[in-house]
Amino acid sequence: MDQIDFDQGSLTVTWAGRSISLLPKEYALLEYLYEHLQQTFSRNQLLDAVWPLESPIDRTVDDHIYRIRKKLTPWHPLVRIETVRGVGYRLITEQPKSEHNLLLHAPTFTQEMQKISKLYLKFGRGDALLALRRHKETFGVAWDTSFEILIRILEGDVRFLVEDESIPFSDRAFHLLYLNQLLDPHENRHYVEAVLQKELLPRVWQYELENIIIISMLMDWGDYDKAKAKLDFLSAEVSRQGWDGLIPYVANLKIEHDLHIGDWENLTIDIKDAENLLQQYPYQREQGQFTILKGIALYRVLPHDALSFIELGHSLLTESHFLPHLIRGISTVRYFAKKFEWETLSGRYDNQWNQLSRRIGLAQSKEKINELLQKHLIHL
Repeated sequence: MDQIDFDQGSLTVTWAGRSISLLPKEYALLEYLYEHLQQTFSRNQLLDAVWPLESPIDRTVDDHIYRIRKKLTPWHPLVRIETVRGVGYRLITEQPKSEHNLLLHAPTFTQEMQKISKLYLKFGRGDALLALRRHKETFGVAWDTSFEILIRILEGDVRFLVEDESIPFSDRAFHLLYLNQLLDPHENRHYVEAVLQKELLPRVWQYELENIIIISMLMDWGDYDKAKAKLDFLSAEVSRQGWDGLIPYVANLKIEHDLHIGDWENLTIDIKDAENLLQQYPYQREQGQFTILKGIALYRVLPHDALSFIELGHSLLTESHFLPHLIRGISTVRYFAKKFEWETLSGRYDNQWNQLSRRIGLAQSKEKINELLQKHLIHL
């Protein structure tokens, strides 16, 4: 179905040629539900999202849902807010039956759309992927489970990873390990090692963990020699296989390793190499990560200029809509700010982390993430 257009200035929403006027909190609540289509939220989650600095009662959400439903009556049943008994509310949109896209049944077209999706992924265009998801039927997009989960994460709320039991744990496990690494890297280590030993993930995620993500994890754990060995292997494999999508990623890992071990001579060389590579491979996520790392490298001598780079990198990652890279970028700043005792920068990005982790539901999911990993990976 066509996208619902939100006009914040007039507090109106428009779909199928018809506009509906809303009150400010009605508008904010509907917009939040629309940004997280099909996802179910409890009253408390909606209160946190729409009334973060206020102390309304649970009934406030119910009253606003009731009023919004009345105003959405002309669009029912194609656009509707459903009550999920015992849980909360979710916004549902449906394709009119007369508009079902036959292209979804054309294998060649579907394959081409998958290629386009992977190209957007490669270049870090999360905004484009989210647009495709909002119009899947129109564009004839069909993704596998792994890709669908990734796109749901890009939508900006990770709570479904601990709440949606319709998704097998094995399909969620990689992302839970990734998030838990940012929450408590040393506690996460025995979970990661269990997965590496028992090979519990789908093949694509098992390879990603064993050969790519593990490098940053090893650096988090202080195993710099092991990280360097893995990094050298990955660098050679990327070159041998012609995986150009990973070339800037590997270049950034080299900079990160230099920072960890204090190799300032190689750091200058690796920053220059990465700058040259990013001109050839302009991937927005890697550009954002690089700009943050460059700022960290510069902070020792030119903190004001360095902060500009860090803030620019933060903005690039935010604009990319790739949530995993954004939270990793903020986590990287926090780590090095504490390591080098840069108190001003540390305080600034502690605040960024607290705001973001609460907004995306990570802070609220911390205990549940640990419980799930303990249950499925340790108590087998």
